[in-house]
Amino acid sequence: MKKRILLVEDEIQLAKGLRLNFELEGCDVEWAATGAQGRRALAAGPPDLVVLDVMLPDVSGFQLLQEVKRRDVRLPVLILTACAGDEDRIMGLSLGADDYLTKPFNLEELILRVRGMLRRGEWYQEPLPRTIDLGACVLHPAQSMLERGGATTLLTERELMLILHLWRKRNQVVSRRELLVEVWGYAPEVETRTVDIFIGRLRRLLGDDPEMPRKLLTLRGQGYLLVDGEN
Repeated sequence: MKKRILLVEDEIQLAKGLRLNFELEGCDVEWAATGAQGRRALAAGPPDLVVLDVMLPDVSGFQLLQEVKRRDVRLPVLILTACAGDEDRIMGLSLGADDYLTKPFNLEELILRVRGMLRRGEWYQEPLPRTIDLGACVLHPAQSMLERGGATTLLTERELMLILHLWRKRNQVVSRRELLVEVWGYAPEVETRTVDIFIGRLRRLLGDDPEMPRKLLTLRGQGYLLVDGEN
């Protein structure tokens, strides 16, 4: 079955070009030029991926992002925007976006990222335990859910992929480059703060002290280490 992409973009020529390239990748593409059209498309049925502009004519893309994640936190969203500042990137990723690419962008890089986000099913081909002990937390992979202190949190697709990759490499140092390639599907030479933002968010979910983490460590110049066992 073809993957379905919802493209929310008000620049007509850009949207036409993106739709053509996504269709050449074998995807069905629904284009929404406004936030209202995007809402109607989402109500009609969930896509496999949302590619979302931030600067829409009727609503903020950040607002629409929040609505998407309230509907289904696991639905992957790639923000594609001219807002290139760190504050905007942090805002988008903090609100649950799985990736963030600024305009102007390299088309080949965008396609690679889209392919990676649509390959999410491959992450579940390897058998996983029903629960994974993370010290103060318990991960339920099949439900994309993290349980801590009686409270549960639904993880985004990218959060789950990140924590599973670190868990598979637990007690080993995992480089930022490896995470960019294996979790995000980036080219290895890409420079981005995306990993740092997600690691910070993951620490908060794990209840790890951001100033003196004991569960998810940063080794300067090397990468990250998920410590196995109780902490």
